[in-house]
Parts: sequence; structure tokens; C-alpha cells
Amino acid sequence: MKTKKIVFFPFFKRVVPSDFENWLEKMAADGWHIDRVRQGSSLIMVFIKGLPKRYRYVYDLRAIANKDYISTYEQFGWQHLGKMASVNIWRMEYSGNRPEAFTDKESIRGRNKRTVFAISFSFILTLLASIAISIVLIFFPFIISADEKTQLIAAAVVLAIFAATLGAIMIYIHKRSRQ
Repeated sequence: MKTKKIVFFPFFKRVVPSDFENWLEKMAADGWHIDRVRQGSSLIMVFIKGLPKRYRYVYDLRAIANKDYISTYEQFGWQHLGKMASVNIWRMEYSGNRPEAFTDKESIRGRNKRTVFAISFSFILTLLASIAISIVLIFFPFIISADEKTQLIAAAVVLAIFAATLGAIMIYIHKRSRQ
């Protein structure tokens, strides 16, 4: 029986793409490997114990990829592990110099900008929902019952915290991409 390691919320703990790549590479160096990435991998990632390996992982956010996207990477020796939402995860085993998928700072900044843009969509939605609920609570309290008011206050607070967290993540990624 293979030894497994389950990691919860791996993507949310490492929101900067390069941090996520480095974490996967360290896991592989310690002998923990992923075979594939699925939609739910941002919530739960399963690793199988094996021999330590030197893998280069790449996080590439592509909401809409052209038809040659996967075959182009594969021609250069990359293995497509799968996709979670719009993020493709690639890996390549290597010895010697660490291979690069993004060869210059501008392409790394572009990837980070695409990531911030994707997060900003959720940020705007949660912020607007929190504001809308707050408007109802402030200006129309007479149309809701006491139980509904409690639920709406809780929802507004949770949405506001989530929006603040997403905003902080966007700022963090933006700052890291300027380094």
C-alpha cells in the first residue's frame, strides 16, 4: 500500500504562483509527488510517497488557451498534470540547471498580473454583495425580520472579511511581482 499525504487548501496557503511552484518542488525533493491536478486540487491535494526527485513545476493561469497550448509545452518536455479552474500545472524532471517556463521578469510579471486579475473578479463580487446586504440592513430594516437581520449581518461580515482577504492577496502578489 502506498503512503499518502493529504494537504488541505494548498493553493490558499501559497497564493503567489512562484511560492506554489517552490512548495511543489520541495515536496518532490522530499519524495512527495502528485500524479495529477484536478478542479478540487486547490482545496485538497493528495501526494504519494516515492523517491526524491528534482522537478520543476510551473503554475500557468490561462482562462482560454489556444489550441496548441498543451502540445507546445509537451514538445519542450513538460508534463501537463492538469488544471484547477483556469490554472494549469506543469512539471519537468531535471538535473543540472533548473528549467524555466517564464524566461524573463516581464513574463513572470504578466503571469502575476493574470493571477491578480482573476482574483479581482472574486474580490469585486464579494465586495459588492457585502455592500448590497449592508444597504438593505441600513436603509430597509423594516422589510426583514429579526432572524433574517441576524443572518444578513453574518453574511455581510463574512463577505467583507473574504473581500478584505482577497484584496490583501492581490496587494501581496502585486508587491511580490515587482521584486
